[in-house]
Amino acid sequence: MGTVAGVNTRRYHALLIASLQPPSERNSILPRVEERLEADGQVFELATAQYPGAVHPRGFELLEEFAIDPLPNWRYRIGEGSLAKTLCMVEGRQSVLLRYTLSKVTGRLVIRPLLSFRDYHGLTHENPDLQGEAACETGKVSFAPYPDLPPLTIFHSGVFQPAPLWFLNQEYLREYERGLDFREDLFSPGLLTFEVDPGRPAWFVATIEPAWLHASLDDASIERLVESESRRRTFAGFSDIERISQRALDQFRVTRFDQQPTLIAGYPWFTDWSRDMLISLPAFAAAGFGYRDTKQILEMLLARRWQGLLPNRFLDAHSAPEYNSVDAALWMFIAARDLVAHVNDKDFLRKTLYPAALDILEWHRRGTRHGIQVDPRDELLSAGFPDTQLTWMDARVNGIPITPRNGKPVEINALWYNALRITAEWAEMLGSTEDRRTYDDRAEKLLASFCAKFWNTNRDCLYDVIDGPLRDSRIRPNQLLAVSLPFALLDRPHAQQVVSIVERLLLTSKGLRTLEAGDLDYRARFEGSPAQRDGAYHQGTVWPWLIGPFIAAYLYAFGETNDSRTYCRRIIETLSAEFTADCIGSLAEVYDAAPPQRAAGCPAQLWSVAQFMVAWKRVEGA
Repeated sequence: MGTVAGVNTRRYHALLIASLQPPSERNSILPRVEERLEADGQVFELATAQYPGAVHPRGFELLEEFAIDPLPNWRYRIGEGSLAKTLCMVEGRQSVLLRYTLSKVTGRLVIRPLLSFRDYHGLTHENPDLQGEAACETGKVSFAPYPDLPPLTIFHSGVFQPAPLWFLNQEYLREYERGLDFREDLFSPGLLTFEVDPGRPAWFVATIEPAWLHASLDDASIERLVESESRRRTFAGFSDIERISQRALDQFRVTRFDQQPTLIAGYPWFTDWSRDMLISLPAFAAAGFGYRDTKQILEMLLARRWQGLLPNRFLDAHSAPEYNSVDAALWMFIAARDLVAHVNDKDFLRKTLYPAALDILEWHRRGTRHGIQVDPRDELLSAGFPDTQLTWMDARVNGIPITPRNGKPVEINALWYNALRITAEWAEMLGSTEDRRTYDDRAEKLLASFCAKFWNTNRDCLYDVIDGPLRDSRIRPNQLLAVSLPFALLDRPHAQQVVSIVERLLLTSKGLRTLEAGDLDYRARFEGSPAQRDGAYHQGTVWPWLIGPFIAAYLYAFGETNDSRTYCRRIIETLSAEFTADCIGSLAEVYDAAPPQRAAGCPAQLWSVAQFMVAWKRVEGA
């Protein structure tokens, strides 16, 4: 992860961040390299770095072209010729490949690798503990700066010369904006020198898994590797929007340390979160990846359920998962229904999904942790206490919830209603008439209570949360789920009123605001210190993932007419411009609530991309 200009602006920017227990225990190993080309009696510095009060070198001034598809490729102006740099992460390996090719000129390329060897959340500084020696062989050099991290091995087509040097006080300006430490020292063990001409590229492969490579690598084998990885990342036969979405989605698919497939919630700092995965799973089949991973991910999550709950997230420290979400288990029903609807696997339904569904429903009915329990008086699902945050609006500052939603949140009860209806649907498929009747009856009672208690006659929409006599009438996007999920809880006239007020007060070109602008708690900007950003996280800040529920709700409320599809298609096409606006090839986690709506939060977010794809497929009728 990095920038087009080549300057690292985040502590997370690096050529190689290795995951020692995938997808956790991530360590920044090789943050960058400095390249210098000597040609025609001139020296061309290709790298760019930020220091206090200065940018040096200034390689971005030589940059003529950048492309990301199928692999990131930079082209620099070198006198009368040019130099192309191709970057390639190797599939399934903790390895990165860089290849340099010249046109029209010959020269000597000198590359200085800069090492960090630290936790990816941290920063490193000059210290006497670092071991700077290099272990050299022909075409291969290894570095082991610290004993608690695996060595870095570089296979290369040049010559290595030891020349240890610390580069001090490099600045990461996005960290400065985020109110965090932003200066780091990096160690360089020496120089790699290559003789290059138009017929002889320079290349190196940096890896912490050297066993899959060998020192007899040559130009031809590197070309084959680049071609193979290019083909892997080429998505043909689809529209531009689908191809961009496919490429973006593919980057979130990873294999856990236990060889199970999973999905990263966002880059660079999220691991695998159940809620994010389950909301996103339907997009992967829609994008052409099939249902094999979906089935295995559902199996993995259901195997880890505890007292009717699914893990909220798997911690970066590779410890026990957290069970502090009320909606993760409920989103499972939505993702699993999509799988069942498209894959005729009644055996999986009978042996895995249906027993898990019954277990989850019964735990919720009799009560599980965090006060999650069905209220027998109205069949609505209640959850949480004043000091807990169990919904997706889960930000806390100093342990205090910013958007307290304990009680009966609107989207939780929409999900609960769908869980009952889906279980009844599955019971019918499996021939269990009694179960079908039981869960349909409970759903009917819930529906009656929902319509009677959640409708806000003063604003012609739904309350966000009800808690005893208390009614939260603030306009938030959560009410969309009452009309966007497979089983709607409102008729079309009422759904139109919900969609209309959300459209008027919350819809933007980047997604939906999380709170109406007139509210006293509204925050127009997602910026400042971590506490300030958490305070704005769901208080107006725009989330792109909500475009999926909005499109589904709009098409339900106003019908899937040509006019409705045209309107929704225009919304999606406008949002698609963000794939080339901030993190190239992906969508950010959040955006400012007010213009110009700067991208913020995690630069590449799973459910932003996934719900974009789901919305596009819904509009296209696929």
